[in-house]
Amino acid sequence: MNREQWFWNIIEKSHTNRDVLKDILTEFDKDELIKFQEIFIDFSSDLQVFPYTEYMEESEDGIEDISHWVVSKGQEFYNYIINNPQEVPFTLGDKSMQDLYGIADEVCLEKYDDVTGIY
Repeated sequence: MNREQWFWNIIEKSHTNRDVLKDILTEFDKDELIKFQEIFIDFSSDLQVFPYTEYMEESEDGIEDISHWVVSKGQEFYNYIINNPQEVPFTLGDKSMQDLYGIADEVCLEKYDDVTGIY
């Protein structure tokens, strides 16, 4: 299984639930946590440029939050947004608890007293 499919399988198993993802990632070693975080950031970064940003709120934090949320929703939704940038949400509103960003860092800090260093 390639890196990307490994990542998407984990996201899928989490069911957009921060606690479930944390339980999954708690079983990982530090290198796996770093790899997960790197891939999460890579996919999120793809959405933080034109044309996607044309449809999002203008703040840098808002753009990051929305892109993290899209990745958190899984591969099917991510690919849909990649192919339909006009469908990206303008703002997250009450969806912020479905954002899985930062869980790998949280687990890394708890297990290894260190963060991934990937932002």
